[in-house]
Amino acid sequence: MKEIKNYAVQMYGGPAGSEKGVRAKIFLFDSTNVTAGILSFYDPGHTIPKDKRVGVSIRMAMYATELHGMVDILRNEAPIYLLWQESEKRGILSTSQEPVGEGEL
Repeated sequence: MKEIKNYAVQMYGGPAGSEKGVRAKIFLFDSTNVTAGILSFYDPGHTIPKDKRVGVSIRMAMYATELHGMVDILRNEAPIYLLWQESEKRGILSTSQEPVGEGEL
């Protein structure tokens, strides 16, 4: 499990996005500025590939409709962790437990 300290968003224009329907990517960086993960967001109608682990990086895929919510989580929540669930072969982006009604400053 790695704590995510920084992120960068790339949006791709044109009819096909950047590659095979990828409309946007979010790059997730750990405390040493190493790429801990890449989240790829696909246009509706495209087949989403399975999550995978590539070296020390986790690659996750989802539809572009999830992009806004994901950016909101990254902007407003802390700490955020990225982990690989080996039994299910999937990446997980997670917050830690927070008190109910805490509110954000």
